[in-house]
Amino acid sequence: MKRRRRDPFYLNVWHTGAPETRRAGAANTYTGAAGLRVRRADGRWFEDWGGQYFVNNVGTGRADIARAIAAQSRRMSWISPSDFADVRLRLTAELRSILPAGITTPFYTVGGSDAMESAIRAARKVTGRRRVLTFGQSYHGDTMTIESINGGPVMPYGDPRPWAVKTPGPYDLWESTGHDWKQAGARALDRLEATLRRLGPRSFACVIVEPVMGSAGCVPIDRHLARGIRAQCDRYGIKLVVDEVVTGFGRTGRWFGCQAVGLKADALVVAKGLTGGYAPLGAVVFERSWGETLRRTGFNHGLTFGGHPIGCAAARATIRILRRERLVERAAAIGRVLRSELEGLQARHPDLIADVRGVGLFQAFQIRALAPARGMKGRGGEPAERVVERITAGALRRGLRLLPASDQRTFLFCPPFTVPRARIDRLIEILDGELRRVWRSP
Repeated sequence: MKRRRRDPFYLNVWHTGAPETRRAGAANTYTGAAGLRVRRADGRWFEDWGGQYFVNNVGTGRADIARAIAAQSRRMSWISPSDFADVRLRLTAELRSILPAGITTPFYTVGGSDAMESAIRAARKVTGRRRVLTFGQSYHGDTMTIESINGGPVMPYGDPRPWAVKTPGPYDLWESTGHDWKQAGARALDRLEATLRRLGPRSFACVIVEPVMGSAGCVPIDRHLARGIRAQCDRYGIKLVVDEVVTGFGRTGRWFGCQAVGLKADALVVAKGLTGGYAPLGAVVFERSWGETLRRTGFNHGLTFGGHPIGCAAARATIRILRRERLVERAAAIGRVLRSELEGLQARHPDLIADVRGVGLFQAFQIRALAPARGMKGRGGEPAERVVERITAGALRRGLRLLPASDQRTFLFCPPFTVPRARIDRLIEILDGELRRVWRSP
């Protein structure tokens, strides 16, 4: 009897491609990373402009973070999250030195999704209310509970939660305003206020907001909308939870995205850039009075590996690098360079690039649908999603990994803060070539 071969593969997160691409091979397995680049098993190197889903802020392969992790693993590799640990206390002190004023008390988790659930539980505990309000097109994590507060639909095998309420965000309303972001923000605030009134504002435990809506295609919250959300939360005693999983630790050119857009939080949810991707760690950090209430009354919640000592050591090392090398300031400066270059690209390709937006080293441009060409026999139109696919494939052939947003019409650019100017020039050169190629050939 012929023996059946065992396939050397596992289930990949977020992988929904063709069946043949879901099996591991030299062309889709990665074996190394250094700085901005990742190496595939077939020996090819690629520049990853998506930052490994917004995680890579200080660059990969850093010996200083590896040493910190190794030292912590020798000294105390793990201890229960129910115990105080010196490495957690030291990380808390370092966090307090960079957090926005009044945000003081962290509750450590494994990552962003369980930190967000912790924030919701804490809001419901101290307010005695159930409902949670989020924007359409938002993204806040991927547990079965958190999936319900995301802006998109719940998976067919999911479990929609009746207390999760959505209201249209700026991206939902942008096209109907004639691509006017200021007007879209004003309408989003009107709709948020109407949603609160309709369901009863004092039934809401918290409102959750991303300073820059990542999955929606890198949409910064404008200051009028930020002030309006804060005013509604103050008026009705609703907790304002700011999702900084993507925008925290320098991505926007400030330590936290809320500082970049003028959004005053009651709690911040952080992960990703907290450790630069070197170890899993997340946290929800409460403002002082909220944190003291939870400390006094107890917060019986958490996972076994929450606040893992090795993750805390990686976070301390990452914060020290960000400070020592002034990488937050560099993210602001090099982000302005990237923005200028993307705007120049839009000026050269106005029929293909509909919008350039972002803040710091979180930038994006949105692709237009390709209209039928007059006088060119056989060339019809093409949806923006197909144009994005072609540009993504062409850039990959030239050694660039690009990250489309969930709308499949927007490219997101979020490299490490150490990215050299020469790499930006090469990115723009390749994008320019791919946009010209798409325009010339259907």
